[in-house]
Amino acid sequence: MKKNLMVAVAVGQDEIVAILCDDEFDIVERTSSHFQARLGKVSLVSRIAKTITSLPSFHLAWALGVSFPAVFDRDGKKIIKSTIKELEGINIYQLLIKKINLPIFISSRNVCSLLAEQAFGAAKDAKNACLVEIGRDINCAFLIGGKIYRGATNSAGQISNIIVDITREKRQGVGEFGSLISGEGIEALTGKSVYQILKENPQSELVTRQILRDLQENLLTGLYNVKLLFDPELFIINGDIVESFALFKTAFADLGVKVVKSPLGKDGPPLGAAIAAFNQARKQTSL
Repeated sequence: MKKNLMVAVAVGQDEIVAILCDDEFDIVERTSSHFQARLGKVSLVSRIAKTITSLPSFHLAWALGVSFPAVFDRDGKKIIKSTIKELEGINIYQLLIKKINLPIFISSRNVCSLLAEQAFGAAKDAKNACLVEIGRDINCAFLIGGKIYRGATNSAGQISNIIVDITREKRQGVGEFGSLISGEGIEALTGKSVYQILKENPQSELVTRQILRDLQENLLTGLYNVKLLFDPELFIINGDIVESFALFKTAFADLGVKVVKSPLGKDGPPLGAAIAAFNQARKQTSL
């Protein structure tokens, strides 16, 4: 095993993925765990710490990179906004440092995902690309002119809140991209994500066909708006939708832009967290 090992973890909507990688960012160990929604901030942080320390060679790591689906304050430690509502308003750095005795570097999940794709995935040769993670929520990250665009307050990519159905928004208040693509109503009724339903049920079933048509239409509308704004050379798709990727080929083809499935999958966000941690550590040592 090579030296200079780094541990990294990515927190998603219901899963925590932790990896140990070497100095060339090759993953040498990985593990994951699931958690229930509304677990509570203390319990969730404990679950994150337990997942990290369950890696057999965790004790050999020199630093920890962490990614959350969140927008942070300017110090990058307090969570301002997150799809995991229990984490909003807390200083996640302070909670983690009590559990993990390592230098900790925290970044947003969407930026980490694109960092990994730029280094080792579908964006290696791209100058302008958009990574979109689609599941129980939807977020994206933009590569513009070869650099990741973070926005004025490091919160670029929160496309979940854009309106793609104005009539529905006026009538029911659920015309937002994230609501329509994640299938919040369906999950509330069934306890399953919409992408689980598509995976488990035959396409011949009437309800499944209608769900698929609605998703394709809303997905195409949202991504087409992103295309008009940023003119990417490709879209990289990750998240729960990947398991049903073939069902959306028609909608993707109508975009008129290359659309690819992430080759990194679930390893992307934690791998990007490791890259982000390395970059931040190097920046600190050069100051």
